[in-house]
Amino acid sequence: MGGVITISLEIELGWGYHDLGQFNRLSENRRKETKTIQRLLNVCDKYDIPLTFNIVGHLLQKHTPSSETPHMDGWFDSIPSKGDPLFYAPDIVRAIQQANTDHEICTHTHSHVICGKASDRVLDWELQQAKKAHREIGEPKPVSLVPPRHSLPSKDRLRRNDIEIIRRIGYAPALTPFHKFNQLVFEPPDPIEPRLVDGIVETYCSKYSTLSAATLPSGAEPPLPMFRAVPTAVRQRLHRRYLTRAMNKVAEQDSYIHLWSHLHNLANDEQWQPIRSFLKTLADRRDSNELTVMPMKVLNKHVRAQNTKTPNETLCQPEAKSLIEW
Repeated sequence: MGGVITISLEIELGWGYHDLGQFNRLSENRRKETKTIQRLLNVCDKYDIPLTFNIVGHLLQKHTPSSETPHMDGWFDSIPSKGDPLFYAPDIVRAIQQANTDHEICTHTHSHVICGKASDRVLDWELQQAKKAHREIGEPKPVSLVPPRHSLPSKDRLRRNDIEIIRRIGYAPALTPFHKFNQLVFEPPDPIEPRLVDGIVETYCSKYSTLSAATLPSGAEPPLPMFRAVPTAVRQRLHRRYLTRAMNKVAEQDSYIHLWSHLHNLANDEQWQPIRSFLKTLADRRDSNELTVMPMKVLNKHVRAQNTKTPNETLCQPEAKSLIEW
């Protein structure tokens, strides 16, 4: 089987910023995001690359949030009642469902709640509402969760709400600005095998987006100032090399890596060219049996089938030293 790569893409749109009041990363009426998801689905169909789409549950719906929620007053005050494409996107979900490739629709909570700060009552409501939204569009209940802003819920809340696999940060922070620069531009994360811990499979990612490039514009936002003087073609080559190195690491070590980004990060031509090239190369290496692509729900079954140790024994493996404390 070779190495395993999981690719997850967060689709949160306006919900990702409604508590911050910052929408400058998104295009007007999400025109660019809508274009990007369709061309991404087309390329994935061409190469049969299944992705995990982490979607805020309310995007699956067409109208205003319920007025009866356990959230503190004001949580939904800035949300338009209906129609705004930054907050309601059933068309995007239909496009994913209609694709020929068997993608996963994972939950990113129902309203982009920060799980580590939410009460048990709020988090239960969020996950139950997400489950209901999936059912209403003909999707099975989600077994995968990507917590907004990497803010972790308790394992107990996950088990109570039928979540079986979670994506979490698996790498220590960069020691210096130089190390951070190197991680963003040149050195993809080292492979870390997913683990079954207290009944929940954990798949590990970097804090920073790894599918998209920090050296290129992130959606509607320009790149970081330090990169703007470098020609775009050079920055795109750097990111293609970055993604190739990630594939090489996983293939050589027969291990696992989880690459991720936000949909709006990819919503420009500068980001798109390296991504399209990466997906073609990934398909070629998959076809030569160097790599396998597993959405989170498939990875969940794979890890559980492979697991022969108790969760506590799993955490004692030497490579677990790079993990941040739960």
